[in-house]
Amino acid sequence: MPFSLEITSVTQVAPISATVATVLIQFVVTGIRPDLVQVYAYNAAASGAGGLGEVVDTVDLNMTDPAYSSSFQVQAGTYYTIALCPRTKTGDDLDDEIEGQYWESYCVSTSIVTESSDQPQGKLPAPIINSLSAKPATASQGGQITVSWSSSMTYNKFLIWWTENGQALQQGELDVQSASGSWTAGPTTPGATYTFSVKGGLYGGFQYNYSDWGPNVKAVAPQNLNALKQFLQLSGIRLNGQGVRSVMATQSVRPFMKLA
Repeated sequence: MPFSLEITSVTQVAPISATVATVLIQFVVTGIRPDLVQVYAYNAAASGAGGLGEVVDTVDLNMTDPAYSSSFQVQAGTYYTIALCPRTKTGDDLDDEIEGQYWESYCVSTSIVTESSDQPQGKLPAPIINSLSAKPATASQGGQITVSWSSSMTYNKFLIWWTENGQALQQGELDVQSASGSWTAGPTTPGATYTFSVKGGLYGGFQYNYSDWGPNVKAVAPQNLNALKQFLQLSGIRLNGQGVRSVMATQSVRPFMKLA
């Protein structure tokens, strides 16, 4: 790599607003510097969000000092992934590659939960779901969806509300003292739509005080694999050619592959 890009800090700048958060990110670039760094913000709770998110700032690397900073505004009270992506230019056009590698491979990222002044006195901040991982069935278990979240404070317990095609299911629970967590739902129904939301609880000596439920996030459970080789690989089963033929010679592999 011809240069090094490192994030040194990411903070929210006062004053705290009810709707808009000003974020300051600081970073250093050493080596043969690219022409600029694009700053992306990905809102994990926004519907339709994907990829790196939106470009919120562009920093020209024309200083002799290796330290740089970027200040930009995003939504308050939300979990964001902030990515810094170095870019080079040919004339006025941004290059698709740097040293033969696609430019996105050079991006570095961090995260921040922005605060909001709209939160009433004493009200606890709701956890924000930041990732969903859906997997089809394997030889040892049915399909699963793992939901992960983060909050701006540490809780003693998290409750997980979830539905399958709009039907509420038994509430999940995670007892852990942390500002983040993950929980796995399963077995899932292939093609079904699942909705998840999380709230955090603090133990007050006699009972738990809970935050509101965080934003709902939806996911569709993947179809089970109908290719035996892929199913065996996902299941962690290593067979040679003779072994695969032996499995296929059984009366039916469909129940084994969770297809019947």
